[in-house]
Formats: sequence, structure tokens, C-alpha cells
Amino acid sequence: MSLPVSLPSSFTDSSLTRAGIAAALVTASAAAVAGSTGAFSFPSTDVSHAATNLTAYSPHAASVPTQRAAVTPIAATAPAAAPAVKHTSPAADAAKKAAADQAAAAKKAAAQKASAAKKASSSASSVAGLGPLGDRIVSTAASFEGTPYVYGATGPSSFDCSGFTSYVFKKMGISLPRTAQQQYDAVQHISKSQAQPGDLVFMGGSNSIYHVAIYAGNNKIWTAPEPGESVKLGNMFGDVSLGGAR
Repeated sequence: MSLPVSLPSSFTDSSLTRAGIAAALVTASAAAVAGSTGAFSFPSTDVSHAATNLTAYSPHAASVPTQRAAVTPIAATAPAAAPAVKHTSPAADAAKKAAADQAAAAKKAAAQKASAAKKASSSASSVAGLGPLGDRIVSTAASFEGTPYVYGATGPSSFDCSGFTSYVFKKMGISLPRTAQQQYDAVQHISKSQAQPGDLVFMGGSNSIYHVAIYAGNNKIWTAPEPGESVKLGNMFGDVSLGGAR
């Protein structure tokens, strides 16, 4: 249904401005609506006020849904991480074992080296400390020059080889076992380069020593050699080993 719109009598050509036209249109429209429904009445012809009243009194205003408050999403809780599982391969295990074995072998070798160095140091100290004692041993051995060899004799009128060495060392306050093999097993073994006058010289293998004498220096020995001979100064002979009784 179209409603007639009548302009007010004051509407003249002189009032044809943008504001005047807008106000007249709003007033006329409001009057027409009021005449048909009786629901609206505008006390003012101000365009902005009329527009506000139209919005406020719109019959559809109540049907406009109100804006819902923003809902903050609940953060999801991440599940606890499962403990890491270490996986090893046979090759890795073998490499690890080989490294451990190598470390153990190196440690053992270092310990053996340290022990050998300590033993060498002790031996060198003993040899260096022989000094006057060695000279006295050699001098005592020389004092029995010409004493006859007799198998099993321990002196002082006759000697066999080990009887001779044990008697001389006993004079120095050093006790030696009876036989050449026993003396070899009892003393500290040294190299030829470490030999000093007064050391013992052994002939034969480590388990088959058959002769023992007293080192006099310069590859010479004091010895009770064999039946038919007597104590004398002679040359080292055969496969010899040396030992120090300190």
C-alpha cells in the first residue's frame, strides 16, 4: 500500500536545500506511518534525531540477537611423552666391547710397564750400591787362590764351585743356598751391562745351572772350576747369566 506524502505548506522553492529536503521527507514519512499505525511520533524534524528514533522504535529491534561473548577455547593438554627406548645393534655392542677390551689391555700394559720400570730402578740402585761390598767380596775370593777343588767341599781347605761362592758370601754376612741351581733361583737376576765386581756368574740354562763363580770385572771370574784344579782367576765362558746377592 502506497501512502500519499504531502509536503508542508512552508515548503517553498527557497527551501530546496539538501538539509531542508531531507527533513521534509523524514517528517512526511513519519506522519504517514503514524497515520496508518499510530505507533510513532517525532517531536523534532532533525534528520539525525529522527534516524535515531526510527532505530530505537523499530518493531524488529527486539528480534536482533545479542552478540555472544567471546568464548576462550580450552587449551588441549598434550599427552605425556613416552620414555625413549634405546635400541642397540650387534655391531654396536661388538664395537663397545672391543673398546672396553682395548682400554683394559692398555691399562694392563701401563701397569706392567710401571712395574718393570720400578724393578729396573731397584736393580740399578742395588748394582750402584754394591761398591765397597763388591770389592770386599772379590778381595776375599782372591785370598783363596790355589785352594783345591773337591766335589761337595764347602771350605775353607777345599771347595767345589757353589761351596766356594757360599763360603765367600758368608764371610760378608750374606747367606746363600748350597747348590749352584739353588743360588741362581735365590738371587736377583741382572743383565751383563749391569754386572759389577762381586756379583755371581752362572753357567747353563735357567733350569739347568751347572756352575757358579764370582765376577771380578773385565769379563774375569774367581772360580773353583773342576776336579784336579784349584781356585783361580779365569775368563767367563759359555752361556752365562748374572745375579746379585745384596
